[in-house]
Amino acid sequence: MSGPVTVRGGSDSIAADFERLDGFATALDRAADPLHDALRTLARCLADPAMLAAAALDPAGAAEVLALAGVAMAAAAGVLAGCRSLASGLRLAAGSYRAVDELDRRLTPALAAGLRLPLALAPLTGPAGPAGPFAAGRARGGLQAGLSADPELAHAAVRLLTASVAGLPSPGATAWLAGLLARPFPDGAAVVTAQPDKPTGDRGGPPRGTADLIRALALREAHNDGGGAVDVRILDGAGGRRVILDITGTTVWNLDPTRRTAHVSDLGTNLRALANQSSVFERGVLQALRQAGVTPSEPIMLVGHSQGGMIAARLASRLQAGAEFTVTHLVTAGAPVGLAPVPRSVSVLSLHNRGDVVPELDGAANPRRAGWITVRTAHGDPTVLGKHSLQSYLAGALDLDGCADPGLASWRRTAAGYLSAERVATQVFQIRRAE
Repeated sequence: MSGPVTVRGGSDSIAADFERLDGFATALDRAADPLHDALRTLARCLADPAMLAAAALDPAGAAEVLALAGVAMAAAAGVLAGCRSLASGLRLAAGSYRAVDELDRRLTPALAAGLRLPLALAPLTGPAGPAGPFAAGRARGGLQAGLSADPELAHAAVRLLTASVAGLPSPGATAWLAGLLARPFPDGAAVVTAQPDKPTGDRGGPPRGTADLIRALALREAHNDGGGAVDVRILDGAGGRRVILDITGTTVWNLDPTRRTAHVSDLGTNLRALANQSSVFERGVLQALRQAGVTPSEPIMLVGHSQGGMIAARLASRLQAGAEFTVTHLVTAGAPVGLAPVPRSVSVLSLHNRGDVVPELDGAANPRRAGWITVRTAHGDPTVLGKHSLQSYLAGALDLDGCADPGLASWRRTAAGYLSAERVATQVFQIRRAE
């Protein structure tokens, strides 16, 4: 059954309107530049010694020329001033609207969540009564239900915690604190091994929509023995060769940093990704691309769930035209990527399932801009794990494929080269930490 779909950002958003205002201002400046150059050229001509000498021979003619030139220069100067003034006004308006929109984006969720916080904490603050552990269990269940129903509470809590501990304003505090917590966890060197016997979805053909993208990622996550599994899907078709890279999520929650593990998809990698730091998992993904024979001229779409989405966002921030690899699209599911400095040249689709607290753990909302769409759907059982499961995101992706939102339609057009390929061949790799 399909559920409600809420779309924020994209080509039809208010953020896109801000960018259009900036574009109009730039167009006006460009239109004014030739007028400015023409005025300077005309002034030089009128002051040229040969022109002055000719004026002495024909004073009447020179006066007529000067009069015409004066009228033309006055008109051009007026148009020039008008263009410059209007361009400045448009930029000022766009800046003011952005400031108000950013203030609303940052403060409103936190204030609203703060007002709802007492209700969410009520199960923990009530008397335990004679039931003892049973009451405590009910309290934990109540808190989980509260967070699933209102994940922005986690968002607000992260902001409050990191700001109080780090003494810095969020979102800078979140990255600082994550980096501090990551230090005790060993990172190490990546060992990348091809897994030719792992099942793939190649028999089903190339992807045709968002659901196909998430379905392939779910297949890899279901066969992710030992963690750190990635797919390098090579697409061929009329649009040329392209690559989809699937990155799976966390498999080990190693709270004790002194216990070294070969798993790269662990808590230390989560913290490093949240702090926008390089990790062994990220370096292993780059090595997998090299082993798969991907070249700089082949466009790449990165797809990741949870930790995999954070790693994908980090790579999208690093791999641009002129780099070793070229990322054009990023798709994340249930990933906290609001702090990732993804450039505007990358088209982003972020999926959030209502009730999933994980995308809120960076304490930052995703940017609002024409090239970044954040979509909220509602699926999965009412538990923290249920809302975060990749199956709940697959159900949400099916909703997206049937959604007629203009922003989503525009995103699908930009991704047409990946969604209209004729052939697909998948190489599976496992990334481990060197012992």
